[in-house]
Amino acid sequence: MFKQFLTQVTDSQVYLITSLGIFMLFFLLVALLLIFMKKEQIDYMSSLPLNDNENDND
Repeated sequence: MFKQFLTQVTDSQVYLITSLGIFMLFFLLVALLLIFMKKEQIDYMSSLPLNDNENDND
């Protein structure tokens, strides 16, 4: 199946396939980063907009 697909690719479609590959690779890496992120870091980042007390230097 992939051999037929790759033999029918013209020069203009190479850019489309390359951009699709980069797009999929980027979101795969982001998904892996989120899966392996520590629970403490997720909790810290989720409460970040609500924690104004840490930055009060007045």
